[in-house]
Amino acid sequence: MPIKGTPRPVAAAMIGAAAVTGQFVSGKAVRDALFLTSLDLTALPTMLLATSACSILLVIANARTARRIGPATLVPASFAASGLLFLIEWMVRSRAPLGTAVAVYLHISGAGPILASGFWLIASERFDPHTAKKRYAHIAAAGTLGGLVSALVTERVAGMSGLPAMLPLLAGLQFLSAWFVRGIAVSSAAGTGASIDESMNPDPSRSGLRVLSEAPYLRNLATLVLLGTTGAALVDYLFKAQALDTFGRGDNLLRFFALYYAVTSLIAFVLQTSASLAILERFGVAFSAATPSGAMLAGSLAGLAAPGLGSLLVARGGESVFRSSFFRAGYELFYTPVPADEKRAAKTLIDVGFDRLGDGLGGGLVRAVALVAPAWQVSTLLWFAIVCSAGALAAACRLKRGYLGTLEHSLVDLSRRDGRLDRIDATTTANTIRPSRMRRPELIAPPDGQIDVVPIRKTIDPATLDADLRDALSLRSRKRARVVDVLSREDGLAPALVPHAITLLAWDQVADHALFALRKVAEDHVGQLVDALLDPNQDFAIRRRLARVFSVCVSQRAATGLMFGLDDPRFDVRYQSARSLAAIIEKNPRVQINRDGIFAVVLREVAVGRGVWESRRLLDGVDAADAHSTLDEFVRTRAGESLAHVFTLLSLVLPREPLQIAFRSLHTDNEQLQGTALEYLDSVLPGAIRQRLWPFIERRPMRRPARPRDEVMAELLRSNHSIMLNLEELRRPQLLAGAGAS
Repeated sequence: MPIKGTPRPVAAAMIGAAAVTGQFVSGKAVRDALFLTSLDLTALPTMLLATSACSILLVIANARTARRIGPATLVPASFAASGLLFLIEWMVRSRAPLGTAVAVYLHISGAGPILASGFWLIASERFDPHTAKKRYAHIAAAGTLGGLVSALVTERVAGMSGLPAMLPLLAGLQFLSAWFVRGIAVSSAAGTGASIDESMNPDPSRSGLRVLSEAPYLRNLATLVLLGTTGAALVDYLFKAQALDTFGRGDNLLRFFALYYAVTSLIAFVLQTSASLAILERFGVAFSAATPSGAMLAGSLAGLAAPGLGSLLVARGGESVFRSSFFRAGYELFYTPVPADEKRAAKTLIDVGFDRLGDGLGGGLVRAVALVAPAWQVSTLLWFAIVCSAGALAAACRLKRGYLGTLEHSLVDLSRRDGRLDRIDATTTANTIRPSRMRRPELIAPPDGQIDVVPIRKTIDPATLDADLRDALSLRSRKRARVVDVLSREDGLAPALVPHAITLLAWDQVADHALFALRKVAEDHVGQLVDALLDPNQDFAIRRRLARVFSVCVSQRAATGLMFGLDDPRFDVRYQSARSLAAIIEKNPRVQINRDGIFAVVLREVAVGRGVWESRRLLDGVDAADAHSTLDEFVRTRAGESLAHVFTLLSLVLPREPLQIAFRSLHTDNEQLQGTALEYLDSVLPGAIRQRLWPFIERRPMRRPARPRDEVMAELLRSNHSIMLNLEELRRPQLLAGAGAS
């Protein structure tokens, strides 16, 4: 149910879920009671087969219609048509009770899942993955509460007015569902301002079966649904057979089923409101989707150990409770990152077609066992249910990796289609995680000048000295022209000159030349450079610039040395060390990086207060090659150095491209893209890092870009002029009074 502070789209979806689930729960109670009152139990397996065939035909018809009509129109119209069909069944029941019982069974079993799948299809396109993960539990809980209320109303109506009065009530619930679903569908989809029917339409040439054949991830979903439904159908048959033997036919049986659905709905509602979101965040969507099969596996084993209505009630009820709570909140999340065309083509096929196919397989197994081994029917069917449950659990385990991979593809696809990200070039974000190439300092044109120090003794003739010694004296002369001449030589520095070049990194006027010279020989002197980088007595300017030298290296030794730089107490050194590490890995992917060590470094970086996080600034900025790129503006106005550093670190051990896109997406106003990025990070980051990092990235309003100086000055002048006019108005009465007195 909607609660205070719930966003309007979520509240609308919760009310819609309550109406949709309510009509389905009441419909199942009416379906079971009406069928078992009018026909014998032996007809149930045949009816399961007929229901499967009917559902598959409806799925095919729905898929063909969906190619021409968008879900915002098709789904509400389907609810309205279902309501009209209930009214027709109510009017003809007195004349053809047997045919009506069969028609109602086929109607509810065939159309009900298609309508529910349509509702969740609209919800999956209405909410981004991260919002869906947070809100689907609330939406599903509202649906469960609607089912609970509907089951209680069904029990009361059956006791007061009898079974036939439920058909017009179901019709009213269908019309109500059509109203709410239409309202959800035509609202702005994920903040884009477009209705769902205006978004991408599925490719008419791609059927659901073709999409499944090309998408292993969706095939695993189909396997999960098929095996889970087959096992549930077997246990459901045994449960209903025991219920019929215990309560007989008629209104008592209807009241039992109504109470059963009410109790299971109540338990599911309690689980949804108290633990569903926690289960999702701690164990993930795959675990949530596997809970019904796990419950059915345990219940079936209990049924083998202690046959009877009690054990079957536990097995069937446990599967139903977890399917209505944890499964629903997790299963629907699997579709949120799937492209719209694939989702619209395949979702109903998986949700309903494979679900009904599972019912059909279950009905066929029941008929086969009844013919081949009637004396061992209960135990044989329970063993089949155990096998199906185990297979569904295996399929759910494979879905975890598939979900993460689909999120990555969704990030890439959304970023390419979103025009608002065109202002931030993809290579720009790469520079956040990938340092620039070495650039000659001659192109930087540092300012001229020199700093005089103690002069060289004139009694020594430089011509008589060794070449390396002459160059060393030039580097120590503090005369810029001589220093630049040595540092700019094409043949590079001699080994004896490396220590002198390192010290020159502290001299701002030649630091870029020293950086260029050291990069040319960096790989040959990794040990010496690492020692200087890690020396706490070394000048801070030297260490922060020395970390940039390693960006040209490719060796494991250089990467290992830079890992120590990530522990430096100064942020600049850590930042530049991480960028250089990213450059090394880009050139040599075979370099080994300790994953746990990087995560430990990231955890230290995010374990700070907001004041420290937002105050971090680089003294030197990024490399000169990036000085005029849009990266500087992007980081300064939107991201900040702290977040850029964390993503650089994460790129060392996580897939780079989706991480780059996620970094950009966090600072765009596209809610669908931003939510997909958050859900990807939520899935790929360790829990401890996610908990610390989330306050700095989740749904943060973007920092407004700095206003131009001329605009600020003009506003100040206008403000000053206004103040002067106000002062003049205040002084005028005093001046007039003074003139009158004189």
